[in-house]
Amino acid sequence: MHGRSVAYVLLAGVAVVWGVHWVVAKVGLETIPPFTYAVLRVATGLAVLLGILAARRDIRLPARADLPIVLSVGLGPIAMNIALMNLALQVVPAGRSSILNYTMPLWVAVFGVLFFRMRLARAEVVGLVLGLVGIAVLLNPAVIDWGVKGELAGSAMLVASAIIWALATIHIRRHTWHATPLELQPWELLVAIVPLAVLALLFEGGLSIAWTPTTVLAVLYSGPLATAFAYWASQSVTRSLGPLAATTGFLAVPVVGYLAGWLFLGEALTGADVAGFAFILVGVTATSLAGRARSPAEATIAAAADAESPAGA
Repeated sequence: MHGRSVAYVLLAGVAVVWGVHWVVAKVGLETIPPFTYAVLRVATGLAVLLGILAARRDIRLPARADLPIVLSVGLGPIAMNIALMNLALQVVPAGRSSILNYTMPLWVAVFGVLFFRMRLARAEVVGLVLGLVGIAVLLNPAVIDWGVKGELAGSAMLVASAIIWALATIHIRRHTWHATPLELQPWELLVAIVPLAVLALLFEGGLSIAWTPTTVLAVLYSGPLATAFAYWASQSVTRSLGPLAATTGFLAVPVVGYLAGWLFLGEALTGADVAGFAFILVGVTATSLAGRARSPAEATIAAAADAESPAGA
């Protein structure tokens, strides 16, 4: 664990790295097919993580009891999240993409009510309603750019990615860990790279990569920085500051992503985008910060909304 000052520096670093990554990935996808980009991201991130763990002499096989979480995180919020993100970014603005992906805490609350009989506090109900209104605003056919083929489908992919992330997050909070998240991360990446590689071979086997300095920089940013560093730093921040403070800080990621899309890519800040973003940000904040006495089972699900991201951006 780190001191609070170091943890806040890491938190700022994660917010910037993951927020800007939405722009970096969108630029990288101009020259790299989406599934191939996903494989390169996971492979380079895995190489860095293995190097770090090897230097610490901390590479070990996961315990059998941890295999369910390795498979759950590897196949769900890593493989599926990255694949859906890359597909969506081809047709959806980077800023809007970052907002829709970070609706995860709202879906945790929905699943808590539907499947775990969790009773929401008044602030959580208000937050959930505001967040869902924000999603409806961003998915409103009237604000979709129909000149961009597939933008509505891409937006739906990002919502699906947030739902997958929410389900895995509940599993993460309910799982009894026998190793640390960092120790299991390489195995989760190994699990993730298999289906991504199969998809790349099936759909992109005949496609080439236009290697340019920008392409190389995009891959090096996505793997070592947005995957290896950001995963480790997010887990360190959560352990040092606690899940509630960390989750509140991580809300800066879509803010940075939204502004980065406008600043670096010239994406228009429409009134609908601003309104949808505001509703979602307030909704997620209210859902994450609302606190009241809960039963142990309810507390477990509620805490899932405050878990660190297994997929990031």
